[in-house]
Amino acid sequence: MLEQGFPLTHIRAASRRVLVARERAVICLPIVLMMLLIGAQRVNAGKSFLERDGAATSAYMYGYSDGGDESPYETPGRWELPGPFSLLPSQPTLQSLVFGPTFRNEETHTEVGGAAAYVNSRFAVPFQFSVETTWVRRKREPSDNRNFRRVRLAGDAEVWQRSSNWEGTAFALTGFFDNQNSSFSMFETGLAVTESIGRRLSITGNAFWRREWVVGGPILDAPVGVFGTSYNFGAGVRFGGFYEIYNKVFFSDDWGMFLSYQFLPWAEFIVDGGNFQFVRARLLLSYPLETP
Repeated sequence: MLEQGFPLTHIRAASRRVLVARERAVICLPIVLMMLLIGAQRVNAGKSFLERDGAATSAYMYGYSDGGDESPYETPGRWELPGPFSLLPSQPTLQSLVFGPTFRNEETHTEVGGAAAYVNSRFAVPFQFSVETTWVRRKREPSDNRNFRRVRLAGDAEVWQRSSNWEGTAFALTGFFDNQNSSFSMFETGLAVTESIGRRLSITGNAFWRREWVVGGPILDAPVGVFGTSYNFGAGVRFGGFYEIYNKVFFSDDWGMFLSYQFLPWAEFIVDGGNFQFVRARLLLSYPLETP
């Protein structure tokens, strides 16, 4: 029943599934260990729940952001780049809910929480919106200044896209809001463009304006640029990295990498690591509300 309702691979032989799982582990485990050892200065660990490419926001909606899943508006059977595993079968959705737990470990604090999101690819302008709430515990602080609440809101709208039989381009408007009570608030708004090549390689660029209000401190404004890339190895495994240019809000640049593993058609685990200073882990569970 599960295999019929949620086809995980094109291969049905049990022995082959075991081999594929072992091959995935060979790729995933060393990368995950390296990212966790990198460790947990202020860095860009606080981005959207639906981001699949580290701190780079894809212009495609969740589920299509790596090019591996074909958009319902694109011609099926596009050319694909080579990879060690076959891409998972396409299972496009027009409306879906995405939810799951989140965890962050940074140099100054840890966070535990959860998030929920709504993704709509049904209309002429696909869009998505997410809400994440976490409990923050500061490290090496007195007990009366240790625990905080944090809320993150994010929204994207894919305003234009095109595709050929070997690549595709998408353009989106993006927004992000981050608030930690009694500490600071931050708002970002801008643009994202993503080029997907051969259904496996994605290259993303973000340009946005960042403003931060620090309680008892200054208001900081600055333009920000982020670049990211990812590669889909197939069998639900993706790996990539990002780089954020130096800006005058955080007064530093930022870089990092990510690994995601879609171990079920409706479940994806993502680990981000950045600048030798943070680790973020998320479990994204998808529930389709409408399919083509």
